Amino acid sequence: MKRLFVTFVVCITLLSCETRIPEVDTTVPTFSFDIRGDGFNRVFTQDDDFSRMQLNLKANTEYRFIYSGADQGGVGLIQWQLGGSDQIEFVSPELPFDSWSIRDISVSNRMIEWFGERTNPKTGAILSGRFRTGVVPPGNSGNSGTLSFFVRDFGGQSGTSNRIRGNLNILIHNSETELSEF
Repeated sequence: MKRLFVTFVVCITLLSCETRIPEVDTTVPTFSFDIRGDGFNRVFTQDDDFSRMQLNLKANTEYRFIYSGADQGGVGLIQWQLGGSDQIEFVSPELPFDSWSIRDISVSNRMIEWFGERTNPKTGAILSGRFRTGVVPPGNSGNSGTLSFFVRDFGGQSGTSNRIRGNLNILIHNSETELSEF
């Protein structure tokens, strides 16, 4: 309950703050991906070295998540690319899923997106909910994929947009959830 309240307060703060797009914006946006389930709890941000880690998720297991992107000068686009529904099936996206869109890129990839408006800029947006990982047959080594996070700002009134990307390798398998770092 406390976590839901904190999420609500952060969401209201990010979505209701009056944001002004600066004349020049050289600050790179930020993102955060909080995942909890199967005894695992971790927040990934743009500061993580994704090239040196892999998130191993337990097959047929439910996880809670909070994904957000932010920039003081206004956010133009937030994206989360992930595998198909056979890999990750959403159980219950929560506030405010109606301001986000989801589309199929291919048979095995989906994109969840939030578009900012230059005429009504917001500091950021949050998506939270639950998903369940797909089933992996016994004896199968698992189903690998990538969670790709992307945030772009407006780049100021006349500048080039700033962007940040993170690609987190995942493996859905029949063992406990863990983060492998190498």
